[in-house]
Amino acid sequence: MSADNDNSVEYEKLPVTGRPVPDPPPAVPGAPAEASGTGIRRLLAARADFRNGVDGILNMVKRELRIFDRDLADYGFNTPATEELLRKFLLASRTNRLLIVVHDTTYITQSCPRLVRLLQDFSHAVLINQTDEAIRNLDDVLMVGDDEHYLRRPRYDQPKGVLVLGDPGEARGWLNRFEEIWARSAQAVSATTVGL
Repeated sequence: MSADNDNSVEYEKLPVTGRPVPDPPPAVPGAPAEASGTGIRRLLAARADFRNGVDGILNMVKRELRIFDRDLADYGFNTPATEELLRKFLLASRTNRLLIVVHDTTYITQSCPRLVRLLQDFSHAVLINQTDEAIRNLDDVLMVGDDEHYLRRPRYDQPKGVLVLGDPGEARGWLNRFEEIWARSAQAVSATTVGL
């Protein structure tokens, strides 16, 4: 893709396997979208688009939310609205899970007391890991919801990315990537490690 095209997003197409989606997901408010395969794809050009994409997935996730990021600072997890969305998600079912992998836990432990409170209240469902030193050079950002929605930026320091809703086939590849990263991480933040 051309670097001159502001709407282009470079990403690699990964193997396609997945479960069928029973109903199409609702549109993210204010998001221009285009149909892509079985889902909706929206290119992200600014940090505000990223935050809207995060909120869109948080509003749609029903079972499992997986996040890989440098430090989680761009997700708004320390806002009352996001804390409430995550709490509602975690209360919906005892089997719901929030799995987070970061390179650096400093932001979470020092600047994100709302997420830490959720970790304390839902220690059975919220897991926060830190990557092995060997893979801390990974620069991308990834959020996968329910094996059918994903948000990805190829580089954490650039706003361009893609939001895909309701495409389990394409999301499956990114879910596999998350699982590979998860396997190369270890628990780093827990209710006891932050002194709760």
